[in-house]
Amino acid sequence: MINALRGEVIKVDTNSIVLLSKSGIEFSIDVSTSTSSKISSLSSEEKKELRIFTILIHREDSMSLFGFYSERERTVFEELVTVPGVGNKGALKILSGISLDKFILALDQKDVKTLSKVPGIGSKTAQKLILQLRNVLVLEDNEKEEKKSSVVKQSFNDLITSFTELGYDKKSVLNAIEVVLKENEELVKGKDERKVEELIFPLVFRRINS
Repeated sequence: MINALRGEVIKVDTNSIVLLSKSGIEFSIDVSTSTSSKISSLSSEEKKELRIFTILIHREDSMSLFGFYSERERTVFEELVTVPGVGNKGALKILSGISLDKFILALDQKDVKTLSKVPGIGSKTAQKLILQLRNVLVLEDNEKEEKKSSVVKQSFNDLITSFTELGYDKKSVLNAIEVVLKENEELVKGKDERKVEELIFPLVFRRINS
């Protein structure tokens, strides 16, 4: 497999780049809009010596070269194409429509609503992604997530206790609270913690039982 290519970027489009290697070969590489945007923002000097991670996919009637700004993006792509119905172009479309962290967090929280908003993902595909990739793709920044969970624990300790005493898993409760708060920002805005707990209790209950 071609692990990576190094050379000068001579053209950047929304979903592709052209890279001129030192041997004089020009490679046309399919990329996500996230990768093309990052490459576009590089300085002229940085574009003269770019290393881009790649995957070469060979079919009976075609050969496609896909490029990624980071190894992490390539890993997510490799997992996405294993999901039935996604495919190479679909995987790039997904990577173009949501950041890696938001995508993986949505998988972790079984957040079908967020995933369904991404171009190329309907509710059925979202459920497939969650079923197959949850716990396979995980956030790198565990410390950041732990801090976020810590804030929720401190602010809604009574609510969390209520659910755990009913037998619900604490992590599932925390994830449900985070999603409900995100989805109902206007509803809880300006209200004290006790009132917020009263408002979101039934929403959290539905979320963890969905």
